[in-house]
Amino acid sequence: MLRIWQTIRGALRRAGALFLRIPAVCRMFIIMISAIGLSLLLQYMFVDRQSLSVLFALAVMCVACVTPGYIYSTAAAVLGVLGVNYYFMWPYNAFNFTRTGYPVTFLLLFSASVLASNLMANYRQRALRAREEEYRTSALYHMTNELLSAEDEAGISRIIGRWVCQISGFSAQCLSEAEMAHPPEDMFLLPVTVRGKVSQCIAVEDGGKLKKDAGMRRFLLLVAAQYAMVIETQRILADHNRVALEMESERLRGNLLRAISHDLRTPLTSISGASSALIEADLPLAARTQLYEDIRENAQWLIRMVENLLSVTRIVDGTAAIKKTPEIVEEVVAQAVGQIRRRFPRQALTVAVPQQLLIAPMDATLIEQVLINLIENAIYHCGSAQPIELKVCANAEAAIFLVRDRGRGIDAPKVEALLAGHVAKEHSGGDSHRGMGLGLSICASIVRAHGGGISARNARSGGAIFRFSLPIEGLPQGSAGMEEGFEE
Repeated sequence: MLRIWQTIRGALRRAGALFLRIPAVCRMFIIMISAIGLSLLLQYMFVDRQSLSVLFALAVMCVACVTPGYIYSTAAAVLGVLGVNYYFMWPYNAFNFTRTGYPVTFLLLFSASVLASNLMANYRQRALRAREEEYRTSALYHMTNELLSAEDEAGISRIIGRWVCQISGFSAQCLSEAEMAHPPEDMFLLPVTVRGKVSQCIAVEDGGKLKKDAGMRRFLLLVAAQYAMVIETQRILADHNRVALEMESERLRGNLLRAISHDLRTPLTSISGASSALIEADLPLAARTQLYEDIRENAQWLIRMVENLLSVTRIVDGTAAIKKTPEIVEEVVAQAVGQIRRRFPRQALTVAVPQQLLIAPMDATLIEQVLINLIENAIYHCGSAQPIELKVCANAEAAIFLVRDRGRGIDAPKVEALLAGHVAKEHSGGDSHRGMGLGLSICASIVRAHGGGISARNARSGGAIFRFSLPIEGLPQGSAGMEEGFEE
């Protein structure tokens, strides 16, 4: 039974939709002719003629339900009164307007029909307005959600123009403050007030129709207010982000200055002591050679640190934006490893890269600097003669670089704080030869400026693993999944 009822209901809905596509005047005549036919059928079934007049009142109400305005329902009321007079009042099947009492009957029946039809037409118009308001409210809700996801004011303007066109049916465009000086002619302008100033406006090409549609004008003014609110929110967020960036820059500058006081003191003290010994003491050739090597090593360290400081200062200040270009990862690794081997010829170093060609967008010089800093950090702080390992792998989203030593490990909370930019004021005895705070902070700044991440941990079998990743697109097949088994 349920299936039969659903089938009948679906058929009735399709028939109703098809009926509503017929012109309104045809719908009126179809309903009134159907009422006459049904009345004649009921009369044939011995129903009282006087009772059948109510059927015409029902037909008039049906006409009011399915036709726009009041004209068709009023015409249907006239046709109904004439039909009652012709078919159901004596003399039957003929018009008679002279019968005693008929004018009163005609007036009452006509008045009741017109009143009922007008009530139904008024209800229908109210229902149409309610549906329009519901549609506009729903459109405003979806427009607001879309506006909140926009990234800039240009995107907001495009969304506003599209939704105004969709809601009102008129093409629209958003004019900037400069364009408002000479707005297009014959367009309805909606001002957008932000922070007490009209900074933009919405120009609607309506052909003068909005002047007659107060409801649409009010709704478009609400859209303009929503536009202003979203722009205000965007500007507040931009101000907040700018202040947060400035605070972060100041914090990083302070951390760098605190780190420099220690990291400069150690090599300068060594250079000063070695040069004083060479000048004041008569030393054997081997001792002088060792002092020369110490001076050269500490000078190279100072050069690298100055380069690091210049790089990170440009990144933090924004004077040198990161310019990423597609680079072959193997070549960048080869450059970094070559510098390490020239400076530390006795240090054992193993390198593993993917067999497939791996390309990642990066600033090659800065990433090379990150690799050198991490390897130098392992050389100075691991406390082990075992080889330092450098491996490159990839997953579906990023190229991953890992530097691992076999030494004493790291103080994980301290290193995580260093990677976050909180450079320690004091260094433990194990770190006295070279401070790691500045180098790790610089590495973290460079990697994050590339949109990647950096972390450090201790391996289960001993030693430390430093890992950083760079976002990658177009990963070659077969290059993912190389990170497994690295730890041991």
